[in-house]
Amino acid sequence: MSEQNDRPTAREYHHKRPSRALVEASVDEQRAALAAYIADRPDLATFARDMVRAFEEHGAADARARLAAAGAARKEWKKYEREVPALILDGRDAGMSGAEIAATLGMNSSYVFRILREQVRYSYRIDVYDDPDIGPGWQADENGEGVADADEAGGFANPDELADELRQDMLGARRAHMAARVLFWKGPDMGPDDEAVYVREWPAADADDQ
Repeated sequence: MSEQNDRPTAREYHHKRPSRALVEASVDEQRAALAAYIADRPDLATFARDMVRAFEEHGAADARARLAAAGAARKEWKKYEREVPALILDGRDAGMSGAEIAATLGMNSSYVFRILREQVRYSYRIDVYDDPDIGPGWQADENGEGVADADEAGGFANPDELADELRQDMLGARRAHMAARVLFWKGPDMGPDDEAVYVREWPAADADDQ
């Protein structure tokens, strides 16, 4: 076979133009012609239905994927949500402005400034007296840090209430009768005892009070 005969014919790589009659037909007539064309080709109709179904399933899968991603992001955020006030206050202590903190966290600046105005960062230590499991005299039992409501001067708004909560949580019912002491410092780091901004002691309960 010659090279010329090996070349594809015009029919093989050109689409035939639609007839003038179809071009000049009305929209309804064109739709009817298309429906008849598809009806005579069941494989083409099946392919069209499969394509529509694939797009629908892809859309549903995409929605599920986006929902799953949003759920995962929300769960991840929940891990940090309780720590946000402490992060904001630590940012101020590091020399950042409220606007810088808000921009870094991607949060509303009014919320950031409210935390800076109404909250205070603190550290604490709870001591117990003559605990047989720790030793005689005053001994450090628990320590930590947190965020509490602030007064207008930037101090603790309700230090007695906070001290009671910490004592109850840390000592529990089993050691509630022991003499205890709570110390607060401003900021996340504990300092010397004489630099504590709040100290409160509870005497040991009498046998009749236990």
